[in-house]
Amino acid sequence: MDIYRITALGLIGAVLCVTLKKECPQIAMGISILTSVLILMFILPRFETVFDVLERIDSMLTGESGYVRLILKIVAVGYISSFGAKICEDFGESSIGHKIELGGKIIIIIISLPVITGLLDMLGELMP
Repeated sequence: MDIYRITALGLIGAVLCVTLKKECPQIAMGISILTSVLILMFILPRFETVFDVLERIDSMLTGESGYVRLILKIVAVGYISSFGAKICEDFGESSIGHKIELGGKIIIIIISLPVITGLLDMLGELMP
């Protein structure tokens, strides 16, 4: 299973980082970044299946089919901001990480505004 490979890669990277952190923190940081990138490179191709299913769902929806794309954007912003924040926290910069998460949340609100206004418009049409 893929999760075994991902976990093994993460554990090897973590052990190397912990072992080298005191003696050579720059190399430990590089190993941490390299491990993260390798895990992401391993995971990203698997998203093709998810995108295929979401495209089928999007094509089945009539009318407002842009909602699936908005949901994908929102999920992407959430994951990217969380990933960036965790990297900053790993480097000891949790304050910057918190600002990245805050920025992500604000962007999610901005992206979701068309859905919110569309919902309010529908509610307004239902009320006499």
